[in-house]
Amino acid sequence: MGLTPLEGLIMGTRSGDIDPAVVQFICNKEGKDVNEVLNILNKKSGVLGMSGGVSSDFRDIEAAKSEGNHLAKVALEAFVYRVAKYIGAYTAAMNGVDAIAFTAGVGENDKASRKAICSYLGYLGVKIDDAANDVRGKNAVISAVDSKVKVMLIPTNEELAIARETKRLTE
Repeated sequence: MGLTPLEGLIMGTRSGDIDPAVVQFICNKEGKDVNEVLNILNKKSGVLGMSGGVSSDFRDIEAAKSEGNHLAKVALEAFVYRVAKYIGAYTAAMNGVDAIAFTAGVGENDKASRKAICSYLGYLGVKIDDAANDVRGKNAVISAVDSKVKVMLIPTNEELAIARETKRLTE
């Protein structure tokens, strides 16, 4: 079994999962119309909002955390927690997993976040090999030899995905 891409996470600028009643509550409390609130939730939330406006780029958030910015630290901790929570939910829904793959921006390039996420997954038998995890942007198995779940880093290849989909549509 494998994990599907995670949806509803805290993103760079988007809010992720929220109760739909929040939109009405914010409209009423802040005197904003629905379009203003949706703009906030889609473009000014996520780690950008949680970090107090530092950035939507996780590299900037990490740098701010390293400089002692408490909100940046909390934003990164919230992101890690949410990813681990989704992995746990999907694992339960699938009755277990054989592998977990990290990909795209943060997954491909942020060894600290990968390790922090996997630290929540000890109950699955996930163990990270720190030396193997010290990699960016290339195919790698980053789990320890005795990990019960294989953990991999798989670089995103958007151009290949687009080419394959285009070919499929033209056949």
